[in-house]
Amino acid sequence: MSMSSPEQTFEKIASEVQGEVAKEDHFQPLSLTELFLMDFPESKWVIESLIPYQGITIISGAPASFKTWLLLQMAIDIATGKSLLGQFQCEKYKVLIIDEENHLRLVKERLNLLGADKNLPIYLLSQKGFLTSKQNLIDQVLKICAEKDIDVIFIDSLVRVNNAEENDASAMSGVFRSIKQFCQKGKTIVITHHERKEGAYKSSAQSRLRGSSDISASVDAHISVMRDKDDKSKIVVEQAKLRSDKEIDSFEVTLKKNNGRMEFTYLGLHSEDVTKKEAAIHITL
Repeated sequence: MSMSSPEQTFEKIASEVQGEVAKEDHFQPLSLTELFLMDFPESKWVIESLIPYQGITIISGAPASFKTWLLLQMAIDIATGKSLLGQFQCEKYKVLIIDEENHLRLVKERLNLLGADKNLPIYLLSQKGFLTSKQNLIDQVLKICAEKDIDVIFIDSLVRVNNAEENDASAMSGVFRSIKQFCQKGKTIVITHHERKEGAYKSSAQSRLRGSSDISASVDAHISVMRDKDDKSKIVVEQAKLRSDKEIDSFEVTLKKNNGRMEFTYLGLHSEDVTKKEAAIHITL
């Protein structure tokens, strides 16, 4: 059994003391005067009114609700600096897609169908076993972002990149503390998540979000997509939460194949009025 030298023991104690001092400095409160003297940049967007810069945005929906298609379209428009759906201006950034849901073959097929140029600054990590609980993997992703000058990270999906119990608030809080490390390094996160099945009566997007309410509490923005029951090509996009601004009104889009390509088309604002058919169903229940 090896013994520490007096010098090593001293260095260890000094390091521990410095660590405690750093912790104490970290928890020193600010006065109101100090706060008012601080300058903060104006709110910035990656996608105007939808994706806040250096925040966490969750895109939720039921299975087969086109949420991954929408994620890929966002990635393309951010990489090109174009406007999403011709409505929401995108800032131009390099993009990393961490996809633990789909095989690279399917990702390639969908990007091709959406008309992505092969030279776009979009990078992929597909089914590599990324987990938020593995600090070494977070560090590796941050290193990739530094090397490639990537600012926006898409993750598909939340359930595939963590091994925590999603109904446990404490466990999910830990997951998002790990994810927020990316934001602290200047990255913007967009992550997909699943929703519970809607009951007989329409529920809010936040209440449909599967798992602990701490998931919704931990994100800066929440976008919900719901596929139309009658027109399977149409989805309603609802902004359920936006921490930095007032939520925009829900709107409708379609995703249809046109000349061999899949295209999103903006249809306009979604009416909250219940149709006669829906009203009749509610009355009979």
